[in-house]
Amino acid sequence: MSEENVEALRAAFENVLAGRSDFGAELLDPEVEWDASDIAALDIGGVYRGAQAVRQFWREWLAAWETVQFDYELVEAGDRVVALIDQRMRGRSTGIEVPFGKYAHVYTFRNGLIVHWKGYMSHSEALAAAGLRE
Repeated sequence: MSEENVEALRAAFENVLAGRSDFGAELLDPEVEWDASDIAALDIGGVYRGAQAVRQFWREWLAAWETVQFDYELVEAGDRVVALIDQRMRGRSTGIEVPFGKYAHVYTFRNGLIVHWKGYMSHSEALAAAGLRE
C-alpha cells in the first residue's frame, strides 16, 4: 500500500498546485487527527479532529492567500509518507510575496486513508519522526 499512498498524496498535491482542490478531502479518514500545533508560523495552529475540521483548517489557511506555490518531495516510510516542502505565497489583501520556506508534513495512512497528519518546521525533524534520516 505504501506506493499507492505516495501516489494518492502526489495527486492531492498536484490538485492543490493546479488550483483544483483545497486538499485531498477524499483521502481523509472520518476520524483523522490533523496536528498543526508545532508549526509556529500558522495563526490557525492547533489540533483538528475529524475530516470536517480539517476541511475548515484548509479553508481558513487558503483564504489568506491569493496564490500558494510549493516544491515538494514525497518520501515513503511504511504506513507513513513524509512531504518535504519549500513553499511561497502571495497575500490576498496585500499582494505581498511571502516565502514560507522549508518545512514538512508526516502523513500516516491506514487502509488508503490519512488517519494522522503532523506538520514540522524542518525536514530533518519530520524525517526523524518517520524513522528516517536526512
